[in-house]
Amino acid sequence: MGVPPVGMLAIAGGKGGVGKTTTALCLADAYARQRRRPLVVDADRGMPNCHLYAGTPGDRGVADLAAGATVDALVEPATAPPGVDVLAGGDIAPDAYLDALPTDRPVIVDTAAGAGADVGAALAAADAVVVITTANRDAVRNGLKSAALARALGTPVAACVVVATAGETTAIERIVEAPTIPVPASPTPITDAAVGAAYDRVAGVIGPNA
Repeated sequence: MGVPPVGMLAIAGGKGGVGKTTTALCLADAYARQRRRPLVVDADRGMPNCHLYAGTPGDRGVADLAAGATVDALVEPATAPPGVDVLAGGDIAPDAYLDALPTDRPVIVDTAAGAGADVGAALAAADAVVVITTANRDAVRNGLKSAALARALGTPVAACVVVATAGETTAIERIVEAPTIPVPASPTPITDAAVGAAYDRVAGVIGPNA
């Protein structure tokens, strides 16, 4: 698809609850299996809960980064998945700290739902975007809006992830115009082997990361 090697990936989806945070952690897990040390950044200031999924304290994060603290002083290693660092979210606009994120490791930014200014800032700063949706028609429509926003900001859509499905995704791929990978449903996606294999495919589609 002509997507260049990327250092920062933004995880986007127009609808809340489609699995952006889980995808951010599972994709980071895929990069960790490549013997890298990915960083997941919670850029959803309306619902900054990535640290809860990852089992990290979340008492310091992006607001402290914007205030001048270093990334190394703020990141916490995730309990699950292992090999992944997490920078907790906070009530501050992403454009206040995005420029301070590292460029020497995979950085995966978990964005808010919708297409507001915070999401736009993250998509514009990213090297590529991964769109998240379910197979639900409304969710696909919202995912398409996320893809359109990314492209309008000049950021390529590297992949589309259709969560909680083992079905055919060709029609969705045609609509979103990006490689589309189904991810099976699981009550424990972060530790599920089949889910992990699906995200290995996503990482492979995206290509080299920082």
